[in-house]
Amino acid sequence: MSKKSRTNMDLTPKECNILAANGKLTEQEIREWHTDFLRQYPSGTLDQKTFIDYYQKLHPDDKADVIQIFERIDVNDDGTIDFNELLVLIAIRKKLGSLEQRLAFVFDLWDDSEDGQIDQQELTNLISAMYYRAGINDQKGEWNPKKRAKEIIAKLDISGDKKLSKQEFVNGCRNDPVIYGLLVSR
Repeated sequence: MSKKSRTNMDLTPKECNILAANGKLTEQEIREWHTDFLRQYPSGTLDQKTFIDYYQKLHPDDKADVIQIFERIDVNDDGTIDFNELLVLIAIRKKLGSLEQRLAFVFDLWDDSEDGQIDQQELTNLISAMYYRAGINDQKGEWNPKKRAKEIIAKLDISGDKKLSKQEFVNGCRNDPVIYGLLVSR
């Protein structure tokens, strides 16, 4: 269901590139932000209370339900937010850019093989995490992420390689009502 847990606290080149491309920050600003994050939170994670305090410092005028935000981005359900999960928060916030830009950002984060395509297992993991964040815990029948991933790939895989390019992924997620609602409701 979830991404691999992070054991190294270093900012990876992939994370830095994704943030720079999508967050309108320079690489130096990103590295300073990451260093500051680790200085304040040496474990590299935030529990729910700490996250709420951290979020409210960053966004004092934001009236969003911070607990709901925490629950939506804690993709591995361990009760903490790590730096990578904060990247997901950046991706789903409207301030990042258009829906297509946010979906492209999410694609880059979840393309574990870094081959520029998302296979059925990568897509299943992503859909499952997004459904959990949307409160869909009974992921059976029409809410089965594996079934949904297979359907999306079958419907949108133009090349027939059973993988989705970034554009195929963006189109598929835009047309999924739960994922669309999750991304536009924030």
